[in-house]
Amino acid sequence: MAPTVLATEITSGSFQTAGKSQIAAVNKNNGVSLDGSSTPYSATSTAVSDYGDNSKASPTATAESLVDANLPSARLSPTDSQFYVNLLASSAPGPASKAGSTVYGSAIEVIEALAVQESAAVWVYDDAVQVGFGAKAVGWGSDKVYPVQNRSGAGMELAGYSAKSQGKLSVFASTTTLPNLVSSLGSIKGDNVVIHLATTAPADSLVLADTLFAAGVLKSLTNLPEGWEVVFSSGAEAVSNAAKIYGAGGKYIHVVESTYSGREVTSYTFPSTSSAEIGFSSRNVEGKDVTVAPAGLYAQTASGGVITLHSLSPAPDALAAALAGKSVSVVGGTKADADALKAVVLSALYSASSSSSQVLPSVKSVVVDAAVPSTQGVADSKTISFFTSPTSPLPALLSHLFLSSPSLQARLAAFGSASSRGVKSILALSPSGTKPAPLTPATKAQVAWVSDANVLKSTDVLSTLVPGGILILELPWQEEEVAVKLSRTEIQTIQKNNIRVFLLDLDPASPTLPIKEAAAFLLLYTGKQVLPQGVRKVLDAFYNGEVGREDIEEAQAGLGELVASEWAVPELEEGKKEKVKAEWEWDALPGQEGVIDLHTDEAPQLLSKELAARHLLFREAFAVPETKSLDLDADVNGPTPVISTLRPSTHDETFLVTVTENRRLTPQTYDRNVFHLELDSAGTGLKYEIGEAIGIHGWNDGPEVLSFCEWYGLDPDALVTFPNPLKAGTMETRTIFQLLQQNVDLFGRPGKAYYAALAKLATKKSDAMTLKFISAPEGAELFKKMAEKETVTFADVLYRFRTARPGIEGLVGLIPEIKPRHYSIASSQKAVGDKVELLIVTVDWLSSTGSPRYGQCTRYLAALAPGAQVTVSIKPSVMKLPPSDKQPIIMAGLGTGAAPFRAFMQHRAWQRTQGIDVGPLLYYFGSRYRSQEYLYGEEIEAYIASGVIAHAGLAFSRDGKDKVYIQHKMMQDKKLLADLMSGKGDEAAYFYLCGPTWPVPDVYEALVGSLVEEKGMERKRAEEFIEELKEEERYVLEVY
Repeated sequence: MAPTVLATEITSGSFQTAGKSQIAAVNKNNGVSLDGSSTPYSATSTAVSDYGDNSKASPTATAESLVDANLPSARLSPTDSQFYVNLLASSAPGPASKAGSTVYGSAIEVIEALAVQESAAVWVYDDAVQVGFGAKAVGWGSDKVYPVQNRSGAGMELAGYSAKSQGKLSVFASTTTLPNLVSSLGSIKGDNVVIHLATTAPADSLVLADTLFAAGVLKSLTNLPEGWEVVFSSGAEAVSNAAKIYGAGGKYIHVVESTYSGREVTSYTFPSTSSAEIGFSSRNVEGKDVTVAPAGLYAQTASGGVITLHSLSPAPDALAAALAGKSVSVVGGTKADADALKAVVLSALYSASSSSSQVLPSVKSVVVDAAVPSTQGVADSKTISFFTSPTSPLPALLSHLFLSSPSLQARLAAFGSASSRGVKSILALSPSGTKPAPLTPATKAQVAWVSDANVLKSTDVLSTLVPGGILILELPWQEEEVAVKLSRTEIQTIQKNNIRVFLLDLDPASPTLPIKEAAAFLLLYTGKQVLPQGVRKVLDAFYNGEVGREDIEEAQAGLGELVASEWAVPELEEGKKEKVKAEWEWDALPGQEGVIDLHTDEAPQLLSKELAARHLLFREAFAVPETKSLDLDADVNGPTPVISTLRPSTHDETFLVTVTENRRLTPQTYDRNVFHLELDSAGTGLKYEIGEAIGIHGWNDGPEVLSFCEWYGLDPDALVTFPNPLKAGTMETRTIFQLLQQNVDLFGRPGKAYYAALAKLATKKSDAMTLKFISAPEGAELFKKMAEKETVTFADVLYRFRTARPGIEGLVGLIPEIKPRHYSIASSQKAVGDKVELLIVTVDWLSSTGSPRYGQCTRYLAALAPGAQVTVSIKPSVMKLPPSDKQPIIMAGLGTGAAPFRAFMQHRAWQRTQGIDVGPLLYYFGSRYRSQEYLYGEEIEAYIASGVIAHAGLAFSRDGKDKVYIQHKMMQDKKLLADLMSGKGDEAAYFYLCGPTWPVPDVYEALVGSLVEEKGMERKRAEEFIEELKEEERYVLEVY
């Protein structure tokens, strides 16, 4: 999976190589200034990036000028726990922000900072804090900020305080607080009170929703005691309106759209107070029909002509002029609320100086629902959705980076989810000066970035990704795992919508992870395979010169595109329904003040015996209750250690079965060990269908693990604790031997990211340079040679580069878990009962250097003796029986590819014993020698004699002078095959091929040739006919 050049017009979804990507450009005149010249590789260079030999280059004056002066100046390093916290906090609005300075935050945060500066006291009600309104003010720890409770009589407390206090009083409340305040507002003395009112509250479904149009809210606001003014604000205008309110003096309720645009983090000039008038604004009012709405979500998103009220006391003459000759609809969430607002509009019209001489416009009240956010994309914006853990700083850091551009408007909205245990952040980039729609959880995006596997398990991350979009999976998966981890529906959506999928492999425990993530993002952003120098300098300036060359190189080495179009869509088992993943539910605040460093707690750690004992005694706190144990006194050189049960780190449903037979089918003198394995599943609840596969959760070879421990200097009995992958928030303890034998794929094949990670650990310069070269694009040939010819393992790389020696804690993070290997089941459960029968060939070979190599799982299985226990799981397969028992079945198997067909034969034989009328079976089988490799030969001959197999074509390629393969046997039967394949109804045959890929073209030619010669089809029509059979699932291949 090599890094892939990615240049795209995100709006169209198609990537096109360009000097500056379309995302970066936005348009020809309003692009973000992030492109730099790219330096080609030299013939001898080992660099992955294009910025010379310095590991940390000082940013140039040009690059620094691109970064706003308000960006952090603190000189911490990424290894400091507060580094990223300080980066974000130093440009955030706060009590010390100065008027005219640039701050990066939400409108709510700016209002909170302004309130603290301009007030003698700030009251923050608890229900407002619960929706993130006033929470920052409480967190600043100012002695003038008072958290208070919303309860009956809350308004009287406020009135009592105002009567005794001097100076301005600011209050942060919500529409939930409003009923307890309204009745006492008339008792509040003085002219220095500002109540900021959030329009956010949990709906009945507990999802946070906009409540401006909730029943009774507008009606209450239009019936306040004399002397109170009501101002409505949304988005950036909330900041300017707050400054005007504090400059004017008086008693105000400032109703802030706090659900969507009010939360968006963007760039603001911190305001100074003023006393300018607040009235109304208009857009698209050229037509006759006009909607009047208070500033908020509905007014922002409504189509057609809209008059937006920012005040319930608009200038009468100006409003009358704006509505003259119009048909006016005044909106509200209920009839009573709409009528109340209509009365305000009519009062203003009748107060206008022209009311006696001009015909008033037609005004009606209309009930609307403004709580449902739009699902449309944001016009003129390039939008990226991030699905992360609550502690990930990536979206915030990227937004701050883009906010430094003078020609680009960046906005970031974050939506927490208790059900998904994560945060969905939406970053929108658009030309400066535009007024795009607010960001909501349903906003369509061109890119989806997923870095939290927990989120992916329960959430449909593709529901808001546009066709042709990009999916970036920053997850600890191998390339071959992705199609297995994704659901059937997700694979179908990806292929149907032509979504490009990228895998990003980075060390999650690295203190510079956010820098590497940003580098990977900018690689996609610029459409370059290496990060342009100008972009790197901007990145380095943003991170205070702390961007190391190795960070860029690891990002480049870890990013690669997958060929999603070639993924097989798994079959949905008959009678079962696929779990439907939910769309994002915004039912929690992001819950992060800066970055919480969890790496120390989550990283694997060596333990003392005493702490291990606590883990075992208090399993509910440290591990899942059903944690399985290993008898450490077992002989690891024996057939298998004694185990009570085994829980692999997988979310698949697993079963513990017992070996009852392990019988070699080929002679001892033959160079291939093909063996028959029987597993007893009685009492486990394991069920399987014809053609399904079984996943074997194998172990590494015990003596080989002990040998590695001895060489590496590890105590196999030492204890290691690591995060439990099956139960979030708990830890699991195992010995080093258990971990390396049962969990860590120590003898698997490493990817480029492994070399890149080891390069940073190597203490010998030559080792570091070689490892870095292998991980680089220009080291592709050497990487391929080591992977395909030498077939090196993770352990081999450690043996070869001996100065790169991570501790056991590091190894667990660098090497993936052992994955289950899947084998076609060679039995029918109806015929054999509580047994699973397998046909397996041991995989072994010599590498190009002469080193013996073994397939991890077949080596494990071949050594199992009767009585040994094995953990297994079941996987659906494309090998399904025809819908009618009477339909003919044509089976073609090579070597162990005969496994599923033995199940077919057993099942048809069982059906005959039950008196079921079944169709004919045709069996084509190929191997080298009849005497050595006629697998289940006696059974096959018995099936032929009894008529279960109607016809057999047996091809043993080395037995005669001429090599004969199954395609030759099929060509001899061309009339029979043509008749069966072209049959109709119960006579329509199903064709199955299982085994290696090499005979597929010849088998295909045999079938096409039979149709041409025996049915008179043109070749093109015969090929189309085979394609039709594929669509009907009557031509099924399971090849490897």
